[in-house]
Amino acid sequence: MNVISLGTIRGTLNIRSHQAVVLIAFKEKEYSINYESSQNLDYYQGQIHKNYNSWIRNLDNAIQRELID
Repeated sequence: MNVISLGTIRGTLNIRSHQAVVLIAFKEKEYSINYESSQNLDYYQGQIHKNYNSWIRNLDNAIQRELID
């Protein structure tokens, strides 16, 4: 995770030869996770590697846990 501007974090996940990059935009009480780029995830016209969504769900769950603590 790297802060790239006020209210925006870039997250990069590297698993073996795969890479997913997302932008996390946030305000005081809300956030969104948006696809930015990927490598070796077969992204094409809105389709992507079957594991991508579970990785993003894991990220979302981790953010939710931090917000509760």
